[in-house]
Amino acid sequence: MTWCPWVVRVSINACRDRRRSGWWKLWRGASEIEAEANYPNAENTPEEAFLSRETQGRIWHAFDALSARQREVFVLRHVDDWSTEEVAEMLGISTGSVKRYLFRAVRQLRRVLRDRP
Repeated sequence: MTWCPWVVRVSINACRDRRRSGWWKLWRGASEIEAEANYPNAENTPEEAFLSRETQGRIWHAFDALSARQREVFVLRHVDDWSTEEVAEMLGISTGSVKRYLFRAVRQLRRVLRDRP
């Protein structure tokens, strides 16, 4: 028995459980990750730092607007760099469904990020 698929499945389920819990909502509200990422680079001007934070906020807002399944597929495919077949196997859906969720997620992100608020 290979351990990798089992470990990934347990990790996915743990992430889903944490996302559903009240603790996760409180932690996301505190947003320590965003606070760390908002430190401007020493080479950036104040204007560049502001635009960077604004862009970062728009990206997070667009990502949060995706459905849960679209976020899972997008992260596994583009952040973790898994193949379409691996994502389909781990989520228990067809490769066509993975492609459809991914296409819709990317289209939504592009549309939201293209439009300036």
